[in-house]
Amino acid sequence: MIAPSSHSIRFQLVHTQQLLNASPRIFPKLFQIFITRNMSTAQLAYQPPSIDNIEDVENYRKGGFHPVQLGDAFSHGRYRVLHKLGFGGSSTVWLARDELSQRLVSLKILTAERSNACPEPEILRYLQNNPSHTLGREYILPLHDCFHTEGPNGRHTCLVSLFAGPSLSQLSESPGQPGGCRRLRGHAARQIAKQVGLAIEFLHSQGVVHGDLTASNILFQLADIKWSDQDITKQFGPPVTESLRPLSAEQSVCAPEFLVAPLQISDLDTRHFTGNIQLIDFGESFLSNSPPATGLRTPFSYLAPEGIFDAKASVWADLWALGCIIYEIRAGTQLFASFFGGPDEVLRQIVQTFGKLPEPWWSAWTARQTYFNNNDGKPRDSWLNGIPLAVEYPLGQQVRDIGAEDGQVDLDSYSTHSWLEPLGTRLTEAEASELEDLLFKLLQFSPEKRLSAGQVVKHPWLQGVE
Repeated sequence: MIAPSSHSIRFQLVHTQQLLNASPRIFPKLFQIFITRNMSTAQLAYQPPSIDNIEDVENYRKGGFHPVQLGDAFSHGRYRVLHKLGFGGSSTVWLARDELSQRLVSLKILTAERSNACPEPEILRYLQNNPSHTLGREYILPLHDCFHTEGPNGRHTCLVSLFAGPSLSQLSESPGQPGGCRRLRGHAARQIAKQVGLAIEFLHSQGVVHGDLTASNILFQLADIKWSDQDITKQFGPPVTESLRPLSAEQSVCAPEFLVAPLQISDLDTRHFTGNIQLIDFGESFLSNSPPATGLRTPFSYLAPEGIFDAKASVWADLWALGCIIYEIRAGTQLFASFFGGPDEVLRQIVQTFGKLPEPWWSAWTARQTYFNNNDGKPRDSWLNGIPLAVEYPLGQQVRDIGAEDGQVDLDSYSTHSWLEPLGTRLTEAEASELEDLLFKLLQFSPEKRLSAGQVVKHPWLQGVE
């Protein structure tokens, strides 16, 4: 146990590291300036954009992103692009209208390279064609359509699903909202957590491992919104665009004329939510009897230790990630935050929470002695410049600290809503004890000791939740 306020220490640790290593997630413009000043234009294909939260423009190349412009039509004119929803390392995602049904849809366009090996269409068809009526399949966002489009960068797989969102991470990371202050109310959090558990139970019953279970891949299902194009502009504002400037003539054919910033879907009024979640992004999924030999590409914040050290991919990896997500659902912040993208900061937090890693992982972690004593895994006794880089922060304390940071939020800037926890709300001791027990049983170092998804949905913390 730590003597000072655990939250003040955690705040100090995070911000000390932020100052040492600017993060593209926290300080995108600062990171962009750093990168541009340390790379010659000879290494770049495009002038770096000034708008934040944009895809890697260097991926507009042969084999990379398909150049999309607002108003573009796909699949013989059936899908018309209205706005941008987001992007990933291997796709861009667009809000489009299905001109046949006039419904709003999500159009995900994979990079040409990823299109050749993405299992998502096959996995979703496999799940949809299975006659099983197991509870939980309703929480899987079904595939509405799948087709291919040819472009200057290659042949791209396009996946269409009904418009859904925001994601759990978008809800808690809304602009101007400090982490945790958009926490779901207790009953809503348990309801969402149970639905995620049921979705994973369904997948596992069908022999499917999700493989990339994160808060970004859990969306809120939306009612059938019948918005005109003008309604969309009224709701989200006009698209924010910027010219993309190629630095060579040959690159100009590979890129769109304008970049488009994603709309702020977290601004969507929660009255449009149905109360159900939709699990998405099966691009890393696999059949449990045929795991990938190279491990998973799950973000380190959700990646089980055996995935970090041994590149093992199994059904148990979903259960570790589920534990991380359940904490995030209730707390509004990640349990193991990864600001800089590497494993060391996540492993540091895991050891702070659960103690020394078992062998051979402990000895294999080369950065361990930067933070901890080698013999017992306790934080070091002395630090360079007297600034601690690690503390003990047990799981039970973290659970009981949920809501402790709410006092730092400006009450005047916080709008209450029936889905969101009132500021300053803390867990009762009874709930904290049950949640700690559930998380502890999911976040086991030994994969086989983790609860199954079926056991999760029957846990006392989720009892009384439909």
